[in-house]
Amino acid sequence: MISPNELSDNELLENIIDCSLSPTYLTHEVLLRLSYILIKKYGIEEAINKNIEIKENYYKNALHNDKFNYTLTKAYTEILYYFIQNTTKNASFEKILRDFPRLRYNFKNLVKTHYGYNILKEHREKTPEYNGPILFNF
Repeated sequence: MISPNELSDNELLENIIDCSLSPTYLTHEVLLRLSYILIKKYGIEEAINKNIEIKENYYKNALHNDKFNYTLTKAYTEILYYFIQNTTKNASFEKILRDFPRLRYNFKNLVKTHYGYNILKEHREKTPEYNGPILFNF
């Protein structure tokens, strides 16, 4: 099987949508890249909805798992969008990861900062209400 790094953005998106991407390749970085692709293709609002739909389908059909986390999926998209907005225009996915290594290495704390608590400890089906700004420091 081809590694996700060898796939174009469109190929990776199709492999996740049709559940042909091996579950061993469904890494944190691949999930961030999926969010990046969807944001670039659809904009933030539709990207959130598409990401939820695509990942929920993948969890059910490829992973045979019902532990899909709606809130975490939304957080992936919103947090990545925040960092995309704070980098050079049209920055590549790789450049964003280089400029903001916390996306790759400290995402758990970014999620906790975004929501104000650790959503990874509490599995939630609905996103908690949050209307304030994201409070990240560069």
